[in-house]
Amino acid sequence: MKLSKLSIFALSTLCMLLFTNCSEDDDPSSGDMSVSVNYPDNYAEELAQNVTVKVINTLNGKETTGQTTAEGIALFTGITPGTYTVSASVSLTGAEAEALTGIAQEVQLSGVESNVSLMAGGEIMVDLDLDGSPLGSLVFKEVYYTGSKTPAEGNYFSDQFIEIYNNSTEVIYLDNLYIADIYGVSGLINSSNVPTEFQDDQDNVYANSVWKIPGSGTDYPLEPGNSIVIAQDGVNHQLDELNPNSPVDLSNADWETFNVRDDNRDADAPEVPNLERMYFTGGFDWLVTVFGPGLVIFRTDDFDSLEQVPYPVPEYADFLDPRIKIPNELIIDAFEALKDGNSGSFKRVPVALDAGFVYADGTYTAQSFRRKALTTIEGRVVLKDSNNSTDDFEKLDTPTPKSLD
Repeated sequence: MKLSKLSIFALSTLCMLLFTNCSEDDDPSSGDMSVSVNYPDNYAEELAQNVTVKVINTLNGKETTGQTTAEGIALFTGITPGTYTVSASVSLTGAEAEALTGIAQEVQLSGVESNVSLMAGGEIMVDLDLDGSPLGSLVFKEVYYTGSKTPAEGNYFSDQFIEIYNNSTEVIYLDNLYIADIYGVSGLINSSNVPTEFQDDQDNVYANSVWKIPGSGTDYPLEPGNSIVIAQDGVNHQLDELNPNSPVDLSNADWETFNVRDDNRDADAPEVPNLERMYFTGGFDWLVTVFGPGLVIFRTDDFDSLEQVPYPVPEYADFLDPRIKIPNELIIDAFEALKDGNSGSFKRVPVALDAGFVYADGTYTAQSFRRKALTTIEGRVVLKDSNNSTDDFEKLDTPTPKSLD
């Protein structure tokens, strides 16, 4: 019996369908996928090796795992055509992270690409960029607190500044960053001076005054390896009418602290934006002690919830303002300077935040303290950050705002 052409076509089609269904695993039309995995920007290397890569078929959930080579490539051959989710992850030890970023901090990196389509018989390349928590953080890069002498041998302190540096591998937004100076004398300045009454509390710092960088959250990005200068007064202090002996021109500062008062004793530099004054216990200006301040930068979601602790000397508590209690876990970085090398017993900053301290040769010496450079990764200078000001900072005879030279 002969089959009609229609019957032969139908039978042939059925056989082809049966053959395809029974032989899917050996289907010569399977595809190949290459996954190229890259480290984040600002890492010493671009191609990420020894990274675990997974490709998951979104239809049947089948998962295939591979490892990147020294060239940062994971190759998957003979896989079923379809739509895939491709992911990669790696945990870097402190030593591995330090080699790549200059910062000895463990980090988990990962990346994912969804809806990756592989056609029958096709070959595709997937570029996967790893990402993770920023390594490093904001740090005090330079602190100039000593002040300078005028031509008439007077004392000039309005040229103080602090510089904050992005020591991380990612952009950090400065919006709602708080800056504070810490309560307590710097050493035996007068015979009656004693260490801070809060010294037994090593879990908190106690702030005299607090300032904040304003913003809605993403208004003030700071790129890795860049810094901002916060001036007491954002003017050119070297002008004849101010102090020609001052070592700094701060008219290009990023921010200044302007203290609004009825008597207008603090001048406002119109070209330099003002920090927001959150709490203030000083005089007409934000003058940090020229004998050596303790400073912190921190973040909090609710500043008003921070405890206000009564002034710790009972005879003055009724007419001196309370101090702001800031838990250590809110602190991003700390810096401590004391009167001299024998003043260690006067430390105000808990050892967990700063195990050491620096000291100048005296007051109004125009000396400054700058954080040491540790290494350079892809043009980004990484500053030393061991939470020990003694080891991390160097004393300079002349301040160097916005410079590491």
